[in-house]
Amino acid sequence: MMNSLSSMRSIGSVHFHQAKSFRFKKGQLIFKQGHTAEGLFMLKQGSVKLQRVLPNSEHTILKIVTAGELFGEQVETGGSPQKYTSYAVALEEVEIEKFLPESPMDSDYWSKLSNYLSQRNAEGVLKYERLLVADSEQRVRLYLKDLAKKIGKKYGGETLLKINLTHQEWALLTDTSRQTVTQTLSKWRKEGLLTYSRNRILIRNLDTF
Repeated sequence: MMNSLSSMRSIGSVHFHQAKSFRFKKGQLIFKQGHTAEGLFMLKQGSVKLQRVLPNSEHTILKIVTAGELFGEQVETGGSPQKYTSYAVALEEVEIEKFLPESPMDSDYWSKLSNYLSQRNAEGVLKYERLLVADSEQRVRLYLKDLAKKIGKKYGGETLLKINLTHQEWALLTDTSRQTVTQTLSKWRKEGLLTYSRNRILIRNLDTF
């Protein structure tokens, strides 16, 4: 893991001291649920999977973080230091920056954290709304389309999405079952809407998908 230190970086109008740059290899753990939080992260390159262990010991996937997004959700535990509420795992080789507050009273840092949590709440509301109004096939389509717009690469009129996710992980992201994801992707392939392998999905026309 490589590390470089700069005296100050900024995100928008908010400044952070001690911005450290790191690289992680595919499959490497960035931080662990329940561990003491050591700052916020911004993903500069690649994609990161946020997953959480539930009280019943089952795993769920919260989000796929893409370049330019903040991550590192934290919670206070009875006056103890802030704890991370999920695991973060690199889906490919990634570059991230970790931002540390100047002090425990660094209002800029905590403001940025608050804005991030508001954004995560909005994403949660959107996911819940989709669960209420969209069937399982529509949810898979919407999430796939959202992700392809963010990190897909255009090749003529087609869009290639390279993402290291199993069908079970797609199911967790879209609140459906692995069987449904497999059947839905197979159906779309037969209809000529896309082709796919384990780590690649090629959408023929993203605009009409």
